[in-house]
Formats: sequence, structure tokens, C-alpha cells
Amino acid sequence: MDQVVFQHLQNHIEATMTMGENCAPKIAEAAENITQALLAGHKIYSCGTGEKAPVSQLLVQYLTAGFEIERPGFPAIDLLSLINGTNHTDGLSNALHIHGNNSDVLVVFSAQDNYDALVKTVETAVEKGMMVVSIAASIESLLMPATGSNHIEINCGESSSKASAAMNFLIIQCLCTLIDSKIFGEN
Repeated sequence: MDQVVFQHLQNHIEATMTMGENCAPKIAEAAENITQALLAGHKIYSCGTGEKAPVSQLLVQYLTAGFEIERPGFPAIDLLSLINGTNHTDGLSNALHIHGNNSDVLVVFSAQDNYDALVKTVETAVEKGMMVVSIAASIESLLMPATGSNHIEINCGESSSKASAAMNFLIIQCLCTLIDSKIFGEN
């Protein structure tokens, strides 16, 4: 039994190190762009469906309530909460169409479930002139085919959905730490 636990933790450490080596520049770039949007008075929208919904909600909680420091909240909205969890194909994109503005930021967490809804939401963001940050496994990178220069893809690499969820958690913690540091200084 101890060997199973040790192997699981060892796999997690290796996946974290690989993700860190591969994703650090993109995480820093995303944090810089989100910081600039917040400082300019724009909002952050987040969406994830299925097993990625809690990660999206956690990002919004960290942005609105603070992560590691006490600070004023940032304007951040989880799109799934705007549509009361209904997961029909147009719900997320409709909510973003109603509430989103040019130069706001959309952060998308993809788990390959409800793919059509996420694609439509990204298309809406592009039409509105929003920046898109996608956080996905490499097999999902086709989610953002035509976002152009207003797109940052943080690719978690080939990992299981359970490992991907853990990587997403670490990514949002890194993002929020960098954003807080850029706005409020080093702690």
C-alpha cells in the first residue's frame, strides 16, 4: 500500500516539474496580460465545464477575495454561475455576449467535455475583442484555432484528467500569486 501512495506522489511531482518547465513563460505572460487588464479597469471571465468547473470557480474566488494576501477584490465572474449551471451549448457564449466587453479577459479551462459550448464561448470572446487565456492539455489545443495574437495557451501537456486538474490548480495559484505581486508588490 505504501508503494502505491509513494508512486502516486512521485508521478505527481514529476508531472508538476514538467509542467513548470514547459508552462512557466506562458503563465508569466498570462499573469502580465491579466494584470494589465485589471489595472485598466477590465473584467476577468472564467469558464470551465464538467470537472473543470470547480477550477474556474476557484480562480474567480481567488481573484475576488484574494489568494495569499488581504487586498481589495478584482472584478472576476464565473460564466457557469451566470447561467445557473445549465450546460446547453449557447449558454456560456450568450452570457459572455451580454456581459463581456472589449479588452476584458476570458480564461477557459477545457476538459474536452462540452467542447462545442467552449468553442462558441471563445468565438464570442474573439468577436468582442477580448483576450483569451486557455488552460488545456495538449490534446485539447485545437480548442483555440483562430484567436490570433489575443490568445495565450497554457498547455499542461499529456496527462490524465486527474493530473490535469491538479496542474490547473497549480497554474491558477501561480497566476494569482503573480497578479497580486505585480499589483501590490512583492511579499
